Amino acid sequence: MTRWSSSTSNWISSTAKNGGWIINDETALYLRTLKDSGGNYLWNHSDNTILGKRVEYSNYMSVISSGNKAIAFGNFSFFWIVDRQSLAVKVLKEKYILEGQIGYAAYERLDAKLILPGAVKVLQLA
Repeated sequence: MTRWSSSTSNWISSTAKNGGWIINDETALYLRTLKDSGGNYLWNHSDNTILGKRVEYSNYMSVISSGNKAIAFGNFSFFWIVDRQSLAVKVLKEKYILEGQIGYAAYERLDAKLILPGAVKVLQLA
């Protein structure tokens, strides 16, 4: 059984005022069943929040199992995504000429960095 400590709840309420959760679908199914010591669900089903903070889903997060980093929480406005190379589109007429179609290939180069490392925490399961 997973227990939430008071220090975890304090960090969530004070440090990450604009925080949110990132989890995958399988982790969400598990977290929807967790309750606090008073028997209340941690997940608020009416507004899709955990401890009052919004939940976002990503298939790139690990599944919930021992040793995986399956839950991320924090203020993701400090995670900056930068456009390194603008979107370039190529028309591929020759490749699809026999089918009477035109293809398109698009390329864009991005970079990202968490500029305030303390803004996001990742929970590694024991």
